[in-house]
Amino acid sequence: MFQQLLKSSRPPVVGTFVKIPALEVAEIIGAAGFDFVVIDTEHALLSVRDVYALIVVYSRIGVAPLVRITDHGYGDAQRYLDAGAAGVLVPHVSDAAQAKAVMRQFLFPPAGTRGMGYAARAGVWGGLDGGVAEYVRAGQEDVARIAMIEEREAVEDIEGILAAPGLDAVFVGPGDLSLSLGVSPGSPAVHDAVTRSIEAAVRAGVPAGTVVQGEDQLRLRAGQGCRFLLVGNDTGMISGAARRAVAQAREALAQPVSAS
Repeated sequence: MFQQLLKSSRPPVVGTFVKIPALEVAEIIGAAGFDFVVIDTEHALLSVRDVYALIVVYSRIGVAPLVRITDHGYGDAQRYLDAGAAGVLVPHVSDAAQAKAVMRQFLFPPAGTRGMGYAARAGVWGGLDGGVAEYVRAGQEDVARIAMIEEREAVEDIEGILAAPGLDAVFVGPGDLSLSLGVSPGSPAVHDAVTRSIEAAVRAGVPAGTVVQGEDQLRLRAGQGCRFLLVGNDTGMISGAARRAVAQAREALAQPVSAS
């Protein structure tokens, strides 16, 4: 689902981070027209059951559900893929050796070490058209394995990371990059690191994505060749709407009331 979006000739696809395990929020995001979401288990207190429910709902409403996993471990990520996640984002992939080791976990043998879960949702409970062969094919070809570029070391070894077998895309995280570089998020050093990573991915023919704020950044990163862009998150959208509503109410209440 997400892989097909990346390979299409349309403009970059647009997504958002999801931190709230509420079906109502999922339907709102789907109705807004997002192409994909990143269910965030790294920074949100989501259980495996929460993630499972969100994967089912988003996939049913036509929004590709990716999952940002918590670390380089295998266990929960395996369950998310067997639940039908369109892909996983692996945080803090710092060099080529890490990228190669992590991606192997999400590839079936002989290319990797992912286990068979044909009786799970990704195998339509053992009834997938095409049987086990199609379950394995889809797991190899349709799942997006995405390395997150978030440290100075990752930018320095970006070409090696991009060459890791099984890697389908990279996502450049400017927030953590700023911490790694020891500068503010909006500094030229962060901009240059993100740009360097995107340009390397474009040269290697690997889809790249990042998070953007505002129309100028959207146009800039799209122009550099990004295939997927994230704008905000569900908690931020609700917070922003709530703040605007209160500000508008306070402003209205501060105006003198005209006599009728």
